[in-house]
Amino acid sequence: MQDCCEHSYCNTSCYPKPPPIPVVFKELKTIALLELTGIGTIIYDNSVKKTFEYYFTNNSKEFKTFPIVDTEGSVKKTLYFLDLYYNLGYRIFIGFNRSSMLNSVLSWFLQHPDATGMSLNSTSPTLSIPKNVYRLTPSDDNILASVEVSPFLLSRNNIFYVYSQGEVATEYVLSALLSPLSPIKDKIVPIPILPDGSNMSDVQTQYTNKGATALTDSTIIYLFVENQRRQFIDLFTPSFTPIPTFNISINIFPEFIGIQKTIWNQLFYAYQNINVSTSPLWRKGYETLGSQVYNSVSLNALQLNNYLKRKFDLNDMPNYAYMQEFNQNKDIIYFSYSDFVWKNETWIPDAVFIKDPIFGVIYKTLND
Repeated sequence: MQDCCEHSYCNTSCYPKPPPIPVVFKELKTIALLELTGIGTIIYDNSVKKTFEYYFTNNSKEFKTFPIVDTEGSVKKTLYFLDLYYNLGYRIFIGFNRSSMLNSVLSWFLQHPDATGMSLNSTSPTLSIPKNVYRLTPSDDNILASVEVSPFLLSRNNIFYVYSQGEVATEYVLSALLSPLSPIKDKIVPIPILPDGSNMSDVQTQYTNKGATALTDSTIIYLFVENQRRQFIDLFTPSFTPIPTFNISINIFPEFIGIQKTIWNQLFYAYQNINVSTSPLWRKGYETLGSQVYNSVSLNALQLNNYLKRKFDLNDMPNYAYMQEFNQNKDIIYFSYSDFVWKNETWIPDAVFIKDPIFGVIYKTLND
């Protein structure tokens, strides 16, 4: 095409084309539906709320605030809020941090394919199925892979499994521990705990019946409904002392009060979704809120939300705590979690378990 000129007889084809009209994209609206009261993952979901609010306040340019609603742990209320806020134009829904709750709302997401869910802590392998819900924590199969081959646990006479009864995730772990393929199946002593923890004394009864001691026996706890874990810890006293306990529910660190700081020394191990490499922004939040409040997954959840609401390519997404890459089921592929031990009134990293696209699976104990 020839250069344009000022003459009236100039062919119109020589004039430059008008610039394209910019497309104004409207960000998708986000809401969090959390179990802040009632029966559910109250402690965990409140830590999510407080961590979200910390970043809304201190990093408001990067992370825009969105509504946070209390579902009270009710499936009925959760479905009600999903319908209500969907009709108000919301399309990204954060919550469903119990696998049981996520399982209850999957059909809703199937019926609303333009809606996207995000669960920070659903870990049951039974939900490793096609769904429009991203899961940000590695499944329980990964933790079991390290637990079941632990030389320490293999040497135990009895392994008490104290778990939240009737939950999708905990019941799966029970079946896996008792599976014919499990190397510790003959050592497992199941102790199901009711949602309100009213039968927590069953732990003491079973310990007594089996003659449990710290030298010969251990406990795996998977407690996350209401205050079950708190009730478990409070059960022990100088006259009824604990045995080595492995908390496989990836949650915030428990708090030991008074004499508990001493009687639990080197006897409580807590699995955490904390990476071996974290950002300054992550560490500042952790140091400010503390280990009993800060939720280790929330910062990455906020970053994932930024990309989802703008419909950006997730393959281009930087992250603050660990790599976020998902499979076809929208489950996290790569991860790094750590096992911490309560020692000398603080939490000490004891082991790390890493799954990396280059180095593969790495399990490393740190205090040998």
